Amino acid sequence: MTSQRLARLVGAAALTLTLGSAQAHNVWLEPDAAGGYLVQFGGHEGQLETYPADKLKSVQAFDRRGRKIDVTIEPKPDGVRVKPERQAAMLAAHFDNGFFSKVEGGAMVNKPMTENPGATSGVHALKYHKTIIQWGVIAKQPLGQQFEIVALEADTPHAGKPMRVRVLFDGKPIGGIRLSLGEKGAAVNTGADGIATITPAAGTNQLLAIRRVPVANDPRTTSISWEYLFAFAVH
Repeated sequence: MTSQRLARLVGAAALTLTLGSAQAHNVWLEPDAAGGYLVQFGGHEGQLETYPADKLKSVQAFDRRGRKIDVTIEPKPDGVRVKPERQAAMLAAHFDNGFFSKVEGGAMVNKPMTENPGATSGVHALKYHKTIIQWGVIAKQPLGQQFEIVALEADTPHAGKPMRVRVLFDGKPIGGIRLSLGEKGAAVNTGADGIATITPAAGTNQLLAIRRVPVANDPRTTSISWEYLFAFAVH
């Protein structure tokens, strides 16, 4: 399977995610016909959403040995297109979806509580993403994302065989994080060492993780959430 074909499978599968609430969306990169990638955002009920380009905070590309590849970022009317200087083995993104809030019994709106009169709760929604296109040293190398899933082996995983991952927060292992392969996959939790074991299926896998904590003394919100989509394909 070519790396371009693999990346297309990752993007197509991610498009089918349904994440259950207004802020439960993900960000991912989907290849286009010109050798670049479209930064896609959405997933709730299979729908893509447009977004302001400034919500995309960074896109990184790396080769199999972990060497960074320059990326050209091109804002578009409905989002952002990026193009690595050469073939990438891993792509990563950071997306800040901003503040959401609601009044009691109302729907979430994309505003902080300070701009939503009567709001009683809110969340600051941060999204992170990683796509493994070609396995190698880069697969188990932390990138320094605030919330991050890292594979513990560099070799390509196999369908039906367990693989281990570690979840990091601020670069340190974090326990008690819920992981699932897809929205409806069986959930597992990381141990105190941040490690969890999953069993991928043949084809494209999307490993999802979320952390949400209450916030005090911030008039804009009552909580902050970090969501992660780690995409990879296995045979």
